[in-house]
Amino acid sequence: MRKTVLFILTAMIAGIFLVACENQKTAQEYIREERKAIERFITTKNIKVLNNYPANHNFGANEFYRTNEGLYIQVVDSGNGTRVRPLIDRVQVRFNYLIDVKSYVTGAKDSVVPPESILPMQFIYGVPGSYGQPDVLYNFSCDGWAIPLQYIYEEAIINLIVPSSLGTKNDNQYFVARYYHNLKYTKFY
Repeated sequence: MRKTVLFILTAMIAGIFLVACENQKTAQEYIREERKAIERFITTKNIKVLNNYPANHNFGANEFYRTNEGLYIQVVDSGNGTRVRPLIDRVQVRFNYLIDVKSYVTGAKDSVVPPESILPMQFIYGVPGSYGQPDVLYNFSCDGWAIPLQYIYEEAIINLIVPSSLGTKNDNQYFVARYYHNLKYTKFY
């Protein structure tokens, strides 16, 4: 009798764990969902993805270049001609607003973060450890902000679609792709 009760309890506990595990998504499932959300965002915004970066830095109204890393870049203004110096320059960044891509394409009302909640941030170009350093109250700096610096200059203004793999630590952990509107590299110093 004891063995039967123990067996039944063990089977019930194992069943509960199996059901709980079946309800958990795998990382691959989250990545697939994120890719689909980015594709829907691109379609919704009528974005044309370019295979080659325009040599003259001139992008059409809805043209974005997709890098090998999976970052989507649209240059609004290529900047003042001053290049960032790797491992030396501290880069200051600000942007008008950001959008949680998946929330946006599913129609969530809280997908857009308004400008008043966003402070200027900074990182050291070429020092990936600085991309995740806490900056005042927020920690948005990421690899996705560093990659465009090979194409543009100080005072450049760009729009970005950043997949979670190139996003902040938090974005990476929760598989959140972001769209940054009018991200500006305000200073190299």
